Amino acid sequence: MRFLKQYLRPSADATVSAETVYHRGGEQLPATVYRPSRGPRRLPGWVVLHGLTRPGRAHPSLQRFARAVASAGNIVFVPEIPEWRDLRVDPDITIGTIQQAVRALQTRDDVKHEHVGLFGFSFGASQALIAAADEDTSRLLAGVAAWGGYSDLRRLFRFGLTGEHDLDGVTYQMQPDPYGCWIMAGNYLTRVPGYEGSGDVAAALHDLALEAGERRLYAWDPAFDSSKVRLREQLSDEGRGLFDIIAPATTAPRRDHATVLALAESLAQTALRADPLLDPRPFLPHVRVPILFAHGRDDRLVPFTETIRLSRAVPKERVRSTIITSLFQHSGGTQSGLGPIGVAREGARFALLLRRVLSLV
Repeated sequence: MRFLKQYLRPSADATVSAETVYHRGGEQLPATVYRPSRGPRRLPGWVVLHGLTRPGRAHPSLQRFARAVASAGNIVFVPEIPEWRDLRVDPDITIGTIQQAVRALQTRDDVKHEHVGLFGFSFGASQALIAAADEDTSRLLAGVAAWGGYSDLRRLFRFGLTGEHDLDGVTYQMQPDPYGCWIMAGNYLTRVPGYEGSGDVAAALHDLALEAGERRLYAWDPAFDSSKVRLREQLSDEGRGLFDIIAPATTAPRRDHATVLALAESLAQTALRADPLLDPRPFLPHVRVPILFAHGRDDRLVPFTETIRLSRAVPKERVRSTIITSLFQHSGGTQSGLGPIGVAREGARFALLLRRVLSLV
């Protein structure tokens, strides 16, 4: 209840925060620590990973969430991951980053060293699950909470470009947030067979994703149409056609479905070939710590069906709970339009989940 009170009605007096650092290899990187204003001297700890987001640990929704977890009686450590802030996927750095962030948290004298958990959002959620299958990393963790993660990169790319997703024979359709596809195309487009010379398109899409992250607007917003026009003008005719498939103007006619699906499949195959650690599925049967899964039902970036797939692939004895909630959107942003009764109902369900999450540590 302290979490919900702080999250839904933030109070500056409930928590305190401080800037600190952690070390990863030869780098010294910034981090933020949150703790309750009052309470026992030594508390459980949580490392919270941001996703592929330009604001990084300064994302307002992430800060709001971290303060709410701290107000519930925890020390929260949010490491900066510079690669993810630059929207460079680079999954190879994940395990080392998590290990060093956890160790930095465990050196604090106000943390119960054997009671540290890992909370991953979005891309960070799937990467946290991969880390939970690593023997050395799992020894450092009491549990993992995965929010808004994906299981199948091919399904994720298909959803990002078409809005289609499915589970157990049921097909769903919604307007997707193309932000993730802009990021992935910016990272991998020039490695797709036949598109090796599309560096200008990849750079334009990366710039568009950076802008979306900095403005903190949904990538489908018409506000980006002027930027699309500006970036598109700098491309060749062939490049414009490719750009229009991935980042069409909001008023553009419907794209050829088969062409879009083929590009989504090619991008996914290329990304997995270049960075196998983008695929959490081989690691899920080997997860070594308790896991809690959560996802926003109206998530437009990663469909909720992906978290259900994740939870089914982890050994049953490791899964503490799985919840699909209408209270929050992607990465914890508050959902609107529920009404007082809906908020109360979803708040009660989420409070139960949170109690299970926090009990991990």
